[in-house]
Amino acid sequence: MRVFQHTISNSLSFSGVGLHTGVDTSAKIVPAGPDTGIVFRRMDTGTEIPATVENVAETAYATVLSAGREKISTVEHFLAALYGMEIDNAVIEVDGPELPILDGSALEISRAIASSGPARQDVRRQFLRVWENDKIRQNGSMVALSPAVEMEILVTVDFPASAIGRQWAKFTLTPENFLKEIAPARTFVLREQIDALRAAGLAKGGSLDNAIVVEGDKVHNTEGLRFPNEFARHKLLDFIGDIALLGHPVRGSFLAIRPGHTMNHAVAGYLASPSYSASPAPPVTPGKFPVDIQVTA
Repeated sequence: MRVFQHTISNSLSFSGVGLHTGVDTSAKIVPAGPDTGIVFRRMDTGTEIPATVENVAETAYATVLSAGREKISTVEHFLAALYGMEIDNAVIEVDGPELPILDGSALEISRAIASSGPARQDVRRQFLRVWENDKIRQNGSMVALSPAVEMEILVTVDFPASAIGRQWAKFTLTPENFLKEIAPARTFVLREQIDALRAAGLAKGGSLDNAIVVEGDKVHNTEGLRFPNEFARHKLLDFIGDIALLGHPVRGSFLAIRPGHTMNHAVAGYLASPSYSASPAPPVTPGKFPVDIQVTA
């Protein structure tokens, strides 16, 4: 992990449809000064919404942030790209209430960041360290945390559709690993969920161009999958995007079983709590995942 804070070297522009609103939208990532963090700026309303745990408003089908009456939706892929590429400070200017979904992954964003290159800032990063073994459970999901020298993530998923089934993905997070192994993983949906989502006013911009559609043992996208375990990798990508709301690089190991945005927010909220942040450094040697947890493919 980099020791000093970084921003991007040049402004980066993106455009596309919003996954849930179905409205064409554009976003621009612009450099920001040290200790700014990541801030979303609604250009249509002039509202600034810092990307923090405290500003999370909704987690049902995407991570939504709010400030006052204004919201910005589906922020997780942009946040994951910035976090995974170790960009600490940036402003994301958006011309509407939702980020463009692009191809359903964080690949275009991450490639643009890598191409632009990071710009070092003469302020040291402040790391958040996981200092003890712990578990958080919620509605059939569980995340186990333990100390580690770097950020290590293992995600498992289990879906009834046989095209997904049970699978897992594990990575030590580095910009190189993120760009090659995590960023390309796309969001996905079960075919039988689509009508209900649209009836609820969601997924209006969803298509085979920006999501994997699964029905039983079939993947409807003609190009197939980018990885055999692309579904687990995308859940790992979402986990990174939600953990990015802590505003600090994290050193710790996470084993996430059937995670989703609501569970991810619970983990981030736990780590962001004053009682956790104020705790003393642990007398524990950083290690791997808790030994009492076993995962089978």
